[in-house]
Amino acid sequence: MALHYWGRRGGGSQVTLHLARHLVSRTSDLKVFLALAQHNSEMNRFRASGLHILSFSRPDLRNLWRKAWALPRELSRQADAMAALKPDAVIMTMNSPFAWPFIHLLRRRQLRVIYVAHDAEPHPGDYAQLWQRVTQALLIKNADRVVALSGNVSRRLAERDPASASKTSTIPLEAFYPTRRSLLSERRSTEGPVRLLFYGRLLPYKGLDLLIQALGPLKGDSRWRLTLAGSGPLESEVRRAFAEWPQVDLELGWIPDQRMDELFSSHHLLLCPYKEASQSGVIAEALSWALPSLVMPAGALPEQIGYGIAGLVARTGDAEGFRDALTSVLDAPEVLAPLSQGSVALLAERQSQDDWLKLIKATAHR
Repeated sequence: MALHYWGRRGGGSQVTLHLARHLVSRTSDLKVFLALAQHNSEMNRFRASGLHILSFSRPDLRNLWRKAWALPRELSRQADAMAALKPDAVIMTMNSPFAWPFIHLLRRRQLRVIYVAHDAEPHPGDYAQLWQRVTQALLIKNADRVVALSGNVSRRLAERDPASASKTSTIPLEAFYPTRRSLLSERRSTEGPVRLLFYGRLLPYKGLDLLIQALGPLKGDSRWRLTLAGSGPLESEVRRAFAEWPQVDLELGWIPDQRMDELFSSHHLLLCPYKEASQSGVIAEALSWALPSLVMPAGALPEQIGYGIAGLVARTGDAEGFRDALTSVLDAPEVLAPLSQGSVALLAERQSQDDWLKLIKATAHR
């Protein structure tokens, strides 16, 4: 089994590594190798997995114009190298540069391809929306099987392309995330404020403006403290908006893996005020850490936390609804412990499914 991801870092790398480890842990009959971009910044973590790695020195998009002439040959070499290992299938774990022409080279070599569709369409304010939309459509069209990571995405993909429905399976993102701990850090009312966390890319659809509005009336409330960590085009706006907030700690920029682990293990509640969403890798990470989430009623977010088993869903998708839900936690922080237990139970339930192995077996024997 080959897992393919040619991005540089972030969610795609994390999904690829988690899925690889999940498959290896499920059965000794399946040999897994990785096809990665040589400049992946998390290559050390991949090497530590002990899995065989095929690295591809793909050109950076900034210097593609100088190296484009050599790209077809390099893509063919990589396809030949993957075909030589005779995988049952190639799982493209996320859209990435040059994945869309590469899938044709894999199919020409009689390799079966499973494409993982994280979103039905680009998020509002996301980068390179036209490129994402066009290339994903090509990947879905040419893949043998498609995996949607939530029921919400599966339904939206079918609406966009009814022909894809017959080859699309829904497997929750959390199904292959590990259990990092089974209990939220103990918190007593005398220990200080509820520690809130916002983590991830700082993009318009993440609802940071709604978060600011929601917290405004609570600015003088000593029962909470927020860490806002992440990078993206809204960094300067976030810095300005929270400049005078004594209970807000900003960690703007790329967050290393070790620091990410520290953040998820030291907070009590993840905040997801997103205006629009498919499923969220940040929520999947929170489930790994037995960390409850407060989410908007948007996309697959309620579905992802079991409609309240592993967190809270705001009554309405606006600042007032989010603030009301947060206030309910500040008024009764003891609710965090059962929500943490719900996170553990929900993750265990989704981990227990063998949907990925069943899909690989079915794809290989088509």
